[in-house]
Amino acid sequence: MTSLQKYLLITGTIANRALASVVKTINCDLFCEVKSLRCSVAALMTTDFIARKLEEYASLSGAETIIIPGLCQGSLESIKQRTGCQVLRGPKDLKDLPAFLTGGIYLEESLPDISEGSAASPMQILAEIVDAPRLSLAEIIAKAHYYQQSGADIIDLGGDVHGPFPGLREVIRSLKAEGFKVSIDSHQREDILTANQEGVDLVLSLNSQNIDLGQILDCPAVLIPDDGEDLPSLYRTLELMEKWHKPYILDPILPPLTMGLAEGISRYRTLRRELPGCNLLMGLGNVTELVDADSTGINALMMGIATELNVNYILTTEVSHRARGAVSEASRARHLMYRASIEGRLPKHLDYGLLTIKDPYGNRFNHSELKEMQSVIKDKNFRIFVADKSIYIFNANMFLQGTSAQGLFTQLGICDVNHAFYLGRELSKAELALRLGKKYVQDDPLRWGYINESEVE
Repeated sequence: MTSLQKYLLITGTIANRALASVVKTINCDLFCEVKSLRCSVAALMTTDFIARKLEEYASLSGAETIIIPGLCQGSLESIKQRTGCQVLRGPKDLKDLPAFLTGGIYLEESLPDISEGSAASPMQILAEIVDAPRLSLAEIIAKAHYYQQSGADIIDLGGDVHGPFPGLREVIRSLKAEGFKVSIDSHQREDILTANQEGVDLVLSLNSQNIDLGQILDCPAVLIPDDGEDLPSLYRTLELMEKWHKPYILDPILPPLTMGLAEGISRYRTLRRELPGCNLLMGLGNVTELVDADSTGINALMMGIATELNVNYILTTEVSHRARGAVSEASRARHLMYRASIEGRLPKHLDYGLLTIKDPYGNRFNHSELKEMQSVIKDKNFRIFVADKSIYIFNANMFLQGTSAQGLFTQLGICDVNHAFYLGRELSKAELALRLGKKYVQDDPLRWGYINESEVE
């Protein structure tokens, strides 16, 4: 019979009861003992302090794993040397302890990078620089670098419907010189011919009106249906490309929501079923740019559909303000959906980067637990929590509950300017977390998914 794994959980006097309650919820073959040291706030303990206190703890046999609070500062070596036990730094939030002990995923944990290795999606992203003819070369290069850093594989130069692209040759040469893959999205014959001469990697888009260009192109061409027609016109153009032995990619066009999106998805499904080996391109701009909804979830959904349909190329852009970050979102979503598909699992608990407004976990304390915590506090320092659809702020002498940062702040009677600024900032952050249903941890920034990763420190 296998013996139970033993854990010694270190905490301070204030969090002792809360930690004991959490331990009771752990439902697995673990033996967990809670050890409260003589320090009110667990986060203020250092590893040297813990080592000194545990050196006299007779129950230690060396078989235990000691878990110290996640906010404790210092090297774990001092504890290991004095106790002979394995030592781990636990999560910052004790409510994440069950997931920590059982191998689950918790909010502060750094998830593996799924954009590399076997989990990386083979799907290619084209990021369109819309109205490129009206931008300077420096602006185009800057936008190309931004899109590349966001995850784009190909920089798409969006041409002008009403006229040629001035300086197109120089633009393509400059982008190629900097190592970018380039595509041209134009209805102008001269632009397409110039781009082909300069070695673009892809041309968008050909139909029956300009399919003759496909015979002379040196790169793959994206084929689209004729205006007002469906798949039959697309089949006619691809038959010509096959006759000429020219490479092509099919784009049956994805309309906006309420304007035929479901039918558009059906066309992709038909092509994948009837032509299982062909390359498909799906443009997301009609969906992400033309709806009053956050683009993050829309991109995740559309990339999931694209993954199921084995779409090879995704065309997206960031024209409207509401679609800012769409390239990053599409790139992150393709890897998330690809990994879920190859592992045969749901796209859940793999990458929290697309959870920007909402969090995977909420605030787990309740009113009674916070009252218990307050009962052992002996100092005047304020603790702030979000729980039970309320903001809580308390110390040894005061316990306040409310939903308004300003309403709570006016009851505190703070005179010191620095302290007032700190509490005002934390209460405002707590109110924002309350309104959005986000997880709030005092002194920690709110979590905004992939947006946090792009912040400049």
